[in-house]
Amino acid sequence: MPHEPVERVVVESHRMSEALNEHSGQNCAAFSSDGSEAPPGTLTLLWRALLLGGSPYAVVRDGANAGRRGFVLLLAIIGIVALAQVIGYGFGWLTAPRLGSLQALSYTTLTSLAWYAEQVQQTPAFAAQFAQGHAAAWEALRILLGYPTITATSISVTTLIVATLLNWFVYGLLAHAFARWYGGRARLSQTLGVLGLAYAPLLLRTVEVVPGAVAPVGLIFLLMLATKFLALQSAHSLGAVQTLAVTLAPYIVVGLIAALVLLFGGAYGLEQIPYVNEALQVQQFLAQ
Repeated sequence: MPHEPVERVVVESHRMSEALNEHSGQNCAAFSSDGSEAPPGTLTLLWRALLLGGSPYAVVRDGANAGRRGFVLLLAIIGIVALAQVIGYGFGWLTAPRLGSLQALSYTTLTSLAWYAEQVQQTPAFAAQFAQGHAAAWEALRILLGYPTITATSISVTTLIVATLLNWFVYGLLAHAFARWYGGRARLSQTLGVLGLAYAPLLLRTVEVVPGAVAPVGLIFLLMLATKFLALQSAHSLGAVQTLAVTLAPYIVVGLIAALVLLFGGAYGLEQIPYVNEALQVQQFLAQ
């Protein structure tokens, strides 16, 4: 068998060449068709932003459609957090004690009272109203006790979606206006795009996948201030002091508007009370 060693060498060399080609193909996958490095994916950008890196904002800023890219990133953040909340509800429902038997016992005890029978005789619709009120009271009790309920989870997810999108858009408009006033040159789409990525600290709320776990709100707020600072600085190329002013200005404006609404709205509401309105008129007459 003189040719057997030669055949083995040929087979081994063929295997090595296939392995090298596969490895080179994996390396080339990280580059686009023109030889440049491919842009990082959504999860990579979110991870880098969560680690307070400045490079992911430049990727969004210099993209072909920065606004759409930032909106997609924001939707990804909301989707991940909402999914964690839904999974946390499932785990909590599986592990939490069942209150259905206590609810049924309470309903049976109350409906067996003489008072209940009298109310039903006087008002036939009282039975249905009482059943609805009893069920609503137990649902509220579950929410107050931190018991996982569909109602509480639905409210939490809905609030997350609406509040995050509204905050992102309003904050983006105000921050962009202040940044342009300070000399920033980024477009509105770029500002909204980088700010969409700046909501990456919300991913800390994925700890809610564990029943009863809650992410520190103060920590998330401080991290979001830091990411918004990095995002606005990357988009508008302003100095540190100007960027800090632009980052905090929308919060100050919204706080002042809320204070004015509460102040004048409360005063307007008090005037609608007859006795208070008369007292205010007497006070104005005496002040003349």
